[in-house]
Amino acid sequence: MAELPEIVDRYILEGRTILAVKTIREARECPLGEAVDLYHRRYEELHPDPPPARRNPGPRVLRFDRNGSLVLFEDPHDDQA
Repeated sequence: MAELPEIVDRYILEGRTILAVKTIREARECPLGEAVDLYHRRYEELHPDPPPARRNPGPRVLRFDRNGSLVLFEDPHDDQA
């Protein structure tokens, strides 16, 4: 996408989406929908790998212990109390 100004890449990398789309519209003299499509294409080129998935902590169980304190079980199978 060499026809876009270099500033577009900087805006995309800095997370300044609105400025990037605005600059694309001005440079290409295109409608908003087309500018958004170009933005997404360029974003994918600059970020080829998706962000790593975070591990879902899974269900948690809160129980009161015999002494009255609150206990958190990360795995519901750990609540053998």
